[in-house]
Amino acid sequence: MCIAGYGYYQEFGKEKRELKPGDIVNIPVDVKHWHGARPDSWFSHISIEVPGVEGSTEWLEPVDY
Repeated sequence: MCIAGYGYYQEFGKEKRELKPGDIVNIPVDVKHWHGARPDSWFSHISIEVPGVEGSTEWLEPVDY
């Protein structure tokens, strides 16, 4: 949930989506994605994770605008 500032969310192979305060993104398990601030803004969000069975977070390559 974006709470302040402006950012982007993008799933691998899809177009990026702009995020503004109040926007909510549901990210299914095993979806390669990235999110972060627009180059001209800052971005603050709340992330809620539901623990999976035998799951883990995998940090991938850095994002380049």
